[in-house]
Amino acid sequence: MVIFFRKHFVAAILGFAITAIFVAYQFTIDFRVPASRSTSLLIGFFTVLCPPALLSIPIIDAEVGTSGFYVLWVFIAVVNAVLYSAIAGAIARLRRKPS
Repeated sequence: MVIFFRKHFVAAILGFAITAIFVAYQFTIDFRVPASRSTSLLIGFFTVLCPPALLSIPIIDAEVGTSGFYVLWVFIAVVNAVLYSAIAGAIARLRRKPS
């Protein structure tokens, strides 16, 4: 039972960490400059790893570095952590042998 919860916790930490890396990457790029092909591919890759990031699209007022930005991305990180934990739980349930 402990291993079951540990897998959920590790998956949740991974989901949260992926979002944190995405936010750190946003601090390093300059959004005023047109995106290069590699930047667009990397943002697309992060979006695949963090689907809740799509929730940030309608909220254009949350610019990088503002308080709204931090609140939005903490929410997205928590949602991504829950998503990763749920996926880990589904995989664990499917891999469990029937009794």
